[in-house]
Amino acid sequence: MSGERLLEPVGPVRLSLAAIGDVGVIGSARARALREGWDAVFAAAAPALRAADLGFANLELPVGEAGQVRPGRSPEFRHDADVLPALVRAGVRVVALANNHMMDCGPRGLERTLSACESAGLACAGAGPGLEAARRPAELVVRSQRVAVLAYAAPSKASARAGTPGPAPLEAALVREDLERWRPRADVLVVSVHWGSMYVDYPPPRVLELAETLERGGADLVLGHHPHVVQGWRRAGRCLTLFSLGDVVFDPRAGDFEARVAAATRRESAVFTVRVADEPGLDVLPLTLDPDGWPQAPDEARGRAQVERLKGLAAGLADARERFAREAAPRLLGYELESLGQYLRQGRWGRVARLLGSVRPRHLPLLWQALRRRGGDA
Repeated sequence: MSGERLLEPVGPVRLSLAAIGDVGVIGSARARALREGWDAVFAAAAPALRAADLGFANLELPVGEAGQVRPGRSPEFRHDADVLPALVRAGVRVVALANNHMMDCGPRGLERTLSACESAGLACAGAGPGLEAARRPAELVVRSQRVAVLAYAAPSKASARAGTPGPAPLEAALVREDLERWRPRADVLVVSVHWGSMYVDYPPPRVLELAETLERGGADLVLGHHPHVVQGWRRAGRCLTLFSLGDVVFDPRAGDFEARVAAATRRESAVFTVRVADEPGLDVLPLTLDPDGWPQAPDEARGRAQVERLKGLAAGLADARERFAREAAPRLLGYELESLGQYLRQGRWGRVARLLGSVRPRHLPLLWQALRRRGGDA
């Protein structure tokens, strides 16, 4: 099916931005690209990307060589440099580097990724050789509009610090400083955020709070990713928040294991085209990932079902906190138990320890709710 208008813009449209989510050309997706050509990977998304004034993507993995991926990560978690010029030919002009995989090949991998972006003519934001560089936006002029793109990822040990390379940390105080600094210098201020919980339909409370910070702080557009599934959107005055763009290219079999959780919804993808105006508009072109993780045009019925599901997710954001506790907690528990079982069977004791050590006090109420719900369903 063709694209569908989800929100009408209010006021003159200053520019259009087409956004796609996580780009991970790995596993069978990489093998097929080597056979069929890199441009074929993005062929289904390219028309919508090229039709917009500006194309955006989240580059989920660094550019690196086989054998450079750090211990504890899947050896597939790195990109061939050929991905970047293929993105440019497909219509992408700016990528976010702030995500939880950007340091999978260490500082050398980040350095090579920055260099490869420059060689491809691809603007990038969200990671650098130190905190100041990581916080610096990509700046572009599009239809005479000064566009600034900031990018952040949930804080971790890999986050950039003074003199230490990494992605810009998604910390409310730091982000507020950056919004105050760059809002007066930009006609259009875009913020990319790698946040949330994987494989669930609604953002957790901490993401909703961060979204309010961004909306109040002057962002025109917030582009979320990391859950590996599409989520809903909301319009708050001049700002449009897309909570998760989902995956646009990703082979789920290339990681530690292929999770059973949300197996169907992980295949749903899209190109989201935002029309920046006094109140922004939104179009969506539904896509479906094939068994290799490549985006394809769905048939009419499936495309229609995906659009209707997106509308339902957007409407459900009105009570997202309750929905997250009620629906997401059991799914997250199921995924964590599946992960724990896989790592125990593989004898990966380091991963077992990290998984158990990741439990925080704020997780305990959700864990208790999830256990009660699973017990009630038994």
